[in-house]
Amino acid sequence: MRTRIRNVRVFDGDRLWEKTADVLFDESGILADDNGPAEVEVDGTGKTLLPGLIDGHVHMGMSGMEPPATEAGVIAMGALLAAQAQALWQYGITTVRNCGTGKNGDLAVRNAIREQKIPGVRIVGCGRVLSITGGHGWPMAIECDSVDEIRKAARLQLREGADFVKLMATGGMGTKGSVPNAPQLTEEQMRTAVEEAALVGKFTAAHCTGLEGAQRAIRAGVHIIEHAQLDEETAAMMAQSGAVYCPTIVTRYNILHTEDPKFQWMRAKANPGDLVRKKKALNLCKSMGIPVIAGTDAGPNPLTPLGSSLWRELGIYCEFGMTPVEALHAATAGAASVLGIDGETGSVRPGLCADLTLYDGDPTGDIGQLNTLCCTWQGGILRYHK
Repeated sequence: MRTRIRNVRVFDGDRLWEKTADVLFDESGILADDNGPAEVEVDGTGKTLLPGLIDGHVHMGMSGMEPPATEAGVIAMGALLAAQAQALWQYGITTVRNCGTGKNGDLAVRNAIREQKIPGVRIVGCGRVLSITGGHGWPMAIECDSVDEIRKAARLQLREGADFVKLMATGGMGTKGSVPNAPQLTEEQMRTAVEEAALVGKFTAAHCTGLEGAQRAIRAGVHIIEHAQLDEETAAMMAQSGAVYCPTIVTRYNILHTEDPKFQWMRAKANPGDLVRKKKALNLCKSMGIPVIAGTDAGPNPLTPLGSSLWRELGIYCEFGMTPVEALHAATAGAASVLGIDGETGSVRPGLCADLTLYDGDPTGDIGQLNTLCCTWQGGILRYHK
């Protein structure tokens, strides 16, 4: 069904168009001829059209680190994943990068969506992560204590169809007993995983809450550095290597501000200075030209819920010095480029999938206007309407 949005303000993923325009699309994609016939006409006067948003770091199907232990639990996890993959539309999200789920549940649901067996957002998934024995995320990981073990683990995940390989370079906040800044995987181990992924055209990402682990990952050639509170030396290494930064600031913010007794063990690991260092990290990326992909780390616990947390994450970016356009770029065209899906989505451009969001307000002028979302289309099909 052809839909035309008339007289709408357009942010195409890179820039805000100088004049309002008409945008015509259907299930085949965004169409070049906006004067063609349309079955549905939408008045976009005073509204803003954006590409569908991309949350570049989530953990779907989880209520904690432990994967399900029974067949019934696996089925329940799959059902939760499928439900989440549809609920995200109400936040304007049409793509997520899932950075670890036990039992490869994200890959199974991703495949069902790609095969059009169920509707849902686009999932770029890694399945199980790779860690040392007892390392961060070990309950949902393949545990590896040598180069040979990590080579086999990377090959196993790539065989299962992982879109990328996720490495746990350091300890983390969400694993009890784990020391967040402690290095874990060695540089040689991570370089081996990078090599294996590159052989089949895939990328790697590394959980890094400590700088030594982050520097190991950068030297090993890892593509995306997650979470790290960058200093000048580490940022310079990233700029030289071409690595990308995924900040996930909202999760640390929520940990620092929670009063819930269930999460005080996690809060005890955090430091108020963490947010100051995260702000510095964003500004270093801006000054050094390091690409940023917006991500929330949402999913494993209720402190950071899927969906709404991306709006908050982008709001923090603007509080920390980004413009709304820069923040939105990190969650649309910029993110799509990092993930290698910019030929499919992430921009308002003829030939791409019609993953689009429409707002009553103008998020390019005020990022808080993301909460004026009125419509989300995925693949040209209206999936959410306020």
